Amino acid sequence: MWTRYHIKCRSCEKTTNLRLQIPEVKELPIKYNCLGCKTEIKAILKVDFEKATWDFNVERGELIEGNFLSGDFFHEYSDTLPIKKPSTEKHNIVLPTLRMPTKKLMELKDVKDNRKMFSPEEWSDFKDLTLAYSDFNKDIIAKLSKSLLGNIAPKELFEFKIDLDYQRIYFVSLNYFVFPWIDFDNHTEFVFWLLEDVFNESNKTNTELIDFVQNITTDEYINRLRNEISGIINRFNELKEYFQYAYDTTDIEDSYVSAEGFNELKNFYTDCFEFIGRNSHLIFRLQNIKERGAQDSIPAGCPRDVTNASDFMTIDNGRKLEIINLSTDLPPKKVYCNSFDNKIRNGINHFKAKLDLENQIISYYPITKRPNEEFQISYIDFLNKTMDVFNSVLKIGQVSKFVNNFKSMMKGEIK
Repeated sequence: MWTRYHIKCRSCEKTTNLRLQIPEVKELPIKYNCLGCKTEIKAILKVDFEKATWDFNVERGELIEGNFLSGDFFHEYSDTLPIKKPSTEKHNIVLPTLRMPTKKLMELKDVKDNRKMFSPEEWSDFKDLTLAYSDFNKDIIAKLSKSLLGNIAPKELFEFKIDLDYQRIYFVSLNYFVFPWIDFDNHTEFVFWLLEDVFNESNKTNTELIDFVQNITTDEYINRLRNEISGIINRFNELKEYFQYAYDTTDIEDSYVSAEGFNELKNFYTDCFEFIGRNSHLIFRLQNIKERGAQDSIPAGCPRDVTNASDFMTIDNGRKLEIINLSTDLPPKKVYCNSFDNKIRNGINHFKAKLDLENQIISYYPITKRPNEEFQISYIDFLNKTMDVFNSVLKIGQVSKFVNNFKSMMKGEIK
């Protein structure tokens, strides 16, 4: 459902005809810049779901009467759906939710419904569960996972006998809460690659894989991964509303984002990028074992200064993607090929990166030797890339999970 309001800017006295989608949250903060003078306009929409009513209050600006088509500027606003950018052109008679084919609209509705499945209180509990998993506090993991999933998960999941049982219930919880945001098919493809091609039954006695598990991914290393990934997941928890507009696998005609958070998200992107860069040698080693039989059996075409996995660890992140792509299997390459963009990382990490709010185009300058050479990316594409790099962090988490499983299998705790 959509409604509309007329808001006059107190600075330039121009009026915005605001077409607003009624959200599925109790309170929706609304903020945009007047198209005439860039003055900030702020309002809040409060929804009473029991009475099926809502209340709209303008905090900066002036709510005025206006007819259906009147206004100096025309602005659509949705908390989940990309829309057309504000302009002086009157609203399209067709609503944003009807400007796409029915099949595509239903796909987006399914994604939206899944992302809205849990309440803010449950998300707060999931944050506490993630903190407990980071510390591997078994009592809290058991208690919070039962509270969150007890009504929707089989009771067998809450039978805790060994450490892997606590790991398993956390990853089930993670699936429920986080995966509606990411490309689940892509993620699942990587999990099956780990399961079927690397950590499989026939590799139980593979000396290279055993060395990888025992001497590379030591318990200390895995604990550090768990702590870092947990921290990134909880940051996503805090930022998740900005990603309501990210639909990486669905083409959408409109591309303007009502609530942008570039300043908050660029640090999140950078930290995810740095994390998968530091741990890229794990994927490189597994590629080498799977395709060539040993961690240090590097692919043909590697630069001369990369002769083994240790050399790979020391090179700049900007060179790592090219080397990872020299191997054959697609699933491990996809950990990096969609998200490991060194130019974006370098560009947005500098103060010169800027967002054109009117057109939502990010300009960035990543090349130190050519500081005035400009690159651009749309804000919505940046959102999708940020979700991709977060998905890559989760994939590294899957590697740590399979390492722990393999260690338990070696100890005889599981078959």
